[in-house]
Amino acid sequence: MNQVPLDDAVGSPAAAPEASAASAASGARAGHTVLRPLLAALGATLLIAWLGLAWATTRTLAPGSAVSGVDVSGMTRAEAVAAVEAGIGAQLEQPVTLIVDDASDALVPARSGVSVDAAASIDRLTGPTLNPVTLVRRLSGTRVDAVVAVDADALTRALNTRLDTLATGTADAVVTLDGTTPVLTPGSVGTGLDVAASVSALDDAWPLGADSIALASGTATPAITDADAQDFIDTVLSPLLSADITVTAAGTGAAAATGEAVLTPATLAAMTTIDSSDGTLTAVLDADALHDAVVAALGEGIETPATDATWTIDGDPATAADATPVYHAATTGTGIDAGDLADAVLTAGTEVGGERTAAATVAVLQPEVTTPEEEWGVAEIVGEFSTPYFSQYGRDQNLQRGTEMINGTLVAPGETFSTTDALGPVDLEHGYTYAGVVTDGQHTDAMGGGLSQVGTTVFNAGFEAGMDDVEHWPHTYWFTRYPAGREATIWTGVKDVKWRNSTPYTVLVQAWAGDGEVHVRLWSTPYYEVTITEGEHTNYRPYATVHGSGPGCEPYGGGTQGFDVTVTRTRSHDGERLPDDVLTTAYDSDNPVVCS
Repeated sequence: MNQVPLDDAVGSPAAAPEASAASAASGARAGHTVLRPLLAALGATLLIAWLGLAWATTRTLAPGSAVSGVDVSGMTRAEAVAAVEAGIGAQLEQPVTLIVDDASDALVPARSGVSVDAAASIDRLTGPTLNPVTLVRRLSGTRVDAVVAVDADALTRALNTRLDTLATGTADAVVTLDGTTPVLTPGSVGTGLDVAASVSALDDAWPLGADSIALASGTATPAITDADAQDFIDTVLSPLLSADITVTAAGTGAAAATGEAVLTPATLAAMTTIDSSDGTLTAVLDADALHDAVVAALGEGIETPATDATWTIDGDPATAADATPVYHAATTGTGIDAGDLADAVLTAGTEVGGERTAAATVAVLQPEVTTPEEEWGVAEIVGEFSTPYFSQYGRDQNLQRGTEMINGTLVAPGETFSTTDALGPVDLEHGYTYAGVVTDGQHTDAMGGGLSQVGTTVFNAGFEAGMDDVEHWPHTYWFTRYPAGREATIWTGVKDVKWRNSTPYTVLVQAWAGDGEVHVRLWSTPYYEVTITEGEHTNYRPYATVHGSGPGCEPYGGGTQGFDVTVTRTRSHDGERLPDDVLTTAYDSDNPVVCS
């Protein structure tokens, strides 16, 4: 039996290298199998980190980030947009100096069509990107220029208005109306500011932050050329004034509207003005005059005015004492919109091949004041006063007319009540007449005599209610029908009685004159605690008879001493005391006058 050598059983020397190579190859395959997943994982991690970094730079700006000098470090996108809008916007509100040759003028960019696009500016810092260089720069803080937008039309208009100072020899063509005939006065071309070239250059690159801007110089073309003016005449004025335009109420639903309004060329011309203020020619119809003419022709029933929410109160001397305020809710109305009507007439008059007919569109008219009843605060009497009078011809009429005029006045929080404004014009046409007054120390008659008693009663009602004393003028002499130191004279245009409503509630003024007294009540909500103290009369001054003569002398049989008096008012609200109102008055002696 053959035996296998031990060495052959284990492996011959010749087979050993093969076994070793196979073993090595197997180990390498095992190593690659482990390494590939690791590299893939590392790559995925780096990719995720890179993408995360790219995403993060779109959300929050790194320290050192700025847009044209506006620091946006650490801000979110929304915060940065707001900061750039405010910061660059403020720069654009500052005037810059425009220079053309030796001429200069000022311009505020923000009012001339120049604005900042804050969102686009921030996009320069946060816009999505995977560029590693850009990402590294963002992380270290990037400074970019703001995106400035230029409205070329608006800037053109702004520069055109400065041709007078930045150019010489330039004049706009002018269009006027001679009756219904348009007349063109030619303009002229000058030298200096080249508006078109300047706008083109600034539109491409506005010099943000510059204090002065050199503009293009050359031929200075007027804003309105002869060709512009002739085109305006041919396409607007001549067609508009060529024939009648008819306005109807068709389609308005206004049953009360009748007939039609025919606007002749002469009527239209009288209502037309030619505007060139923005560097272009425009025909403007007087909307209010047009509205009134159309309503008169179509019938007043086509309109129902809106009414504001308000309050009224009885001022009839026979019933006013027992009256209480009445609230009137706001109501909508219907009416022709004057602006829309003007537009419709212009369109009808200038539309090529049109029928020259315009429809008056009736719209819902909204009231301006809609405040609910409970929000006014007109609830009870917060101040009232009355002063006695003896019936005198003329004086009675003025007292009754004066109280009638101020009755029902509403004074909103923060507003000031003016007695002379509420009285209106003091003349015969408005219901007043001549009665006794004191002028330059003389007792005589004048228009509106006696209205100072209305002023005195108004002053005291406001004083009692705690209203702020804005203006009052004591009489030269003391009249015993008034409390000393608490009375006032008025003279339209010179002296007034005013108080300010310093409460959060509206005040309704009630006033009437009858049964020998002038009454004023203020209706509102109590706000102040008021105490009024009249001091002692001091420093008496005796009177003496004055002798006069001549046609201007008016005998007077009075005679009262002059004196000084101090009145103090204290006010408080919710326990907090306001500064005292101290009124010190020095009355002259009221001397009798004897005429010879």
